[in-house]
Amino acid sequence: MRNYDVVVVGAGPAGSSAALFAAKGGASVLFLDKRSEIGFPVQCGEFLPTIDELISIFPNHDGFQDVYQVPEDTILQRTQVIDCIAPTGRHYPFPMEGFTVSRRLFDKALAHRAEEAGAELRHPSTVVGVKGEEVKLASGEVVRAKVVIAADGPLSVVGRSLGLRLPREMYKMITTSSKETSGKVVEMYFGSVAPGGYAWVIPKKNGANVGLGVAVLPKGESLSTLLHRFAAERHLTVEKPYTRWWVPLGKPPETAVHGNALFAGDAANMVMATNGGGIPTAMITGMYAGRVAASHVKQGTALAEYDRLWKHNLFLPLDKGYHLKTLGDRIVDHDLLLALGMRYIGKDGMGSFIRMRTPRRLGGRAA
Repeated sequence: MRNYDVVVVGAGPAGSSAALFAAKGGASVLFLDKRSEIGFPVQCGEFLPTIDELISIFPNHDGFQDVYQVPEDTILQRTQVIDCIAPTGRHYPFPMEGFTVSRRLFDKALAHRAEEAGAELRHPSTVVGVKGEEVKLASGEVVRAKVVIAADGPLSVVGRSLGLRLPREMYKMITTSSKETSGKVVEMYFGSVAPGGYAWVIPKKNGANVGLGVAVLPKGESLSTLLHRFAAERHLTVEKPYTRWWVPLGKPPETAVHGNALFAGDAANMVMATNGGGIPTAMITGMYAGRVAASHVKQGTALAEYDRLWKHNLFLPLDKGYHLKTLGDRIVDHDLLLALGMRYIGKDGMGSFIRMRTPRRLGGRAA
């Protein structure tokens, strides 16, 4: 049985960030991923906000710039506007700087950064269970870790091993590519086109990502039929195969520390509920988890320090986002009410909503 200071389960943005900062902290680190190729299949719309946008969403942003670094060669398109489209077809554009990345390249770059810092990456290597310090692999091998970091997504094997059931809704997502593009504007379509969620057209250098996410599938529908109809109505030629995945939308947890296990990213419900974005919060919570894990091993820092860090820097905006989402849930199933609601708060209000702030017309402050 091989022994490590830290074992990270998952090599997405959360896991690779955790492995990077644990290794930087002097810990011996193993990070594992079940996929044959890191970053593939792409289960994401691939849009990221700029660091300036990110720190405007999270006023407390300790260390964000240390981890939120996007390699230039992974960027496919820079954008400056998000356009929210109501069920009536009315447009609500607002400024928001960001970029589309290639997750296939981006995830590899993050994993490589962790390896360069000294972390050991193994893939494909499937974790089937965790018990205390023991991490069991599908191969039958067992490795031992003083700290386990669960960065293995919304269906976390680590979480299930520990009997955790986080309160949340699991949104069904589907995405593909199109050769047509919307220029340099990110489009988000709301209403029955994507019941309870939204559909998107996100520009890339030579085309666009096209996809949607829904809370509940209407009777007789499938994700594929919804996507095909959405694309056809907008004269988009989409490519196959489609990629499907889950996004967890729920309250931020009361604690992300369970015994010697720290939970990061989607595995801990760290998703921005009003827009479904999870990459920035995955990287940030991964960084905090990695730092605390190394400090715990090397200096005896209590693992509860991880809760203190992410709560101080992320909790209030994430909690606000969740409550805004539940407010919106009252009207999202009714196209007319949703269109009237979007008209009432206007484009500035939609910008606030996407950024997890209360729109001024609903009692919020000016941005």
